[in-house]
Amino acid sequence: MIEIKKLGKTFDDATSKTVALKNINLTIEDGDIYGIIGLSGAGKSTLVRCINLLEKPTTGEILIDGEDLCKVSKDRLREIRKKVAMIFQSFNLLQQRSVLKNVELAGEINNIPPEERKEKAIKLLKTVGLGEKLDSYPAQLSGGQQQRVAIARALMNDPKVLLCDEATSALDPETTRSILELLKKLNKSLNLTIVIISHQMSVIEEVCNKVAIIDKSQIVENGNLQDVFLKPQSEAAKKIIYSGRVSTGVKGEKFVKLMFDGEIQQPIITNIIQECNILLSIYYAESKVIAGKTYGQIIFRLPYYEEDIDKLKSYLAKNGVACEEVDSDDLY
Repeated sequence: MIEIKKLGKTFDDATSKTVALKNINLTIEDGDIYGIIGLSGAGKSTLVRCINLLEKPTTGEILIDGEDLCKVSKDRLREIRKKVAMIFQSFNLLQQRSVLKNVELAGEINNIPPEERKEKAIKLLKTVGLGEKLDSYPAQLSGGQQQRVAIARALMNDPKVLLCDEATSALDPETTRSILELLKKLNKSLNLTIVIISHQMSVIEEVCNKVAIIDKSQIVENGNLQDVFLKPQSEAAKKIIYSGRVSTGVKGEKFVKLMFDGEIQQPIITNIIQECNILLSIYYAESKVIAGKTYGQIIFRLPYYEEDIDKLKSYLAKNGVACEEVDSDDLY
């Protein structure tokens, strides 16, 4: 388990101070795929680098399985870091080394005997789908293949945690999906806790079970992915979830938002029209498959809002569909 308590990080220079993180509190359970999302400059990359002390926090605690990394000795920190691996957007492969030798490098640094590390590196490269590329060099690989090499290298020391700092940002959508599928597979097969930093909600929705929204150096919202996805509370979360997909309506205009919690199977929209005799238009709709269940939300306009809202709410309550009234000021 990773526990982050009252974490703060300030960068000082000769003329000013920059607050990168402020009062961060998060708990990441063993086996989570935990997403941390925010706009550029929000502090998300600084946060993930604090988790393994690549950046030393100014205040607060980073506890992994109860040990505060800010208080342990250098030798102990070195041992803990073996269990907290990290991959980056830029892959960081050595161009003069073959794929196999790049993966073996992590074993060399940690004094794994030559034959053992070679055997292990070959096994890991097969696991990430590169068993035929052992003797290739990074320049001969696609971006997705290079990231798979980086993942195999990160797994050489049997980590419990994998930190991913914008690991798919340089990849095309199809390759991104394949890397995320690999991460899901490793999470299940190795019981690997994964922390994913991204500015893309689509990446978080694809793979994570929990999410934290970071804005202006602070966590403004966190919880189970489906809860944040269906009911964003903070302005930052609404901007990220709805950005580019919802345009603001007339100021003060009222809407109705339906939320599907993974259990609704009936054709609810058809039934509303047929059984309630209500006119409506769809303003926004989206659904996601999370943990094998379909979650989603639909925002309706009601041309005759005052006349129809009570009838609609009564029908939805009877059929177990969650809804809430929203106005244009709540949409982005």
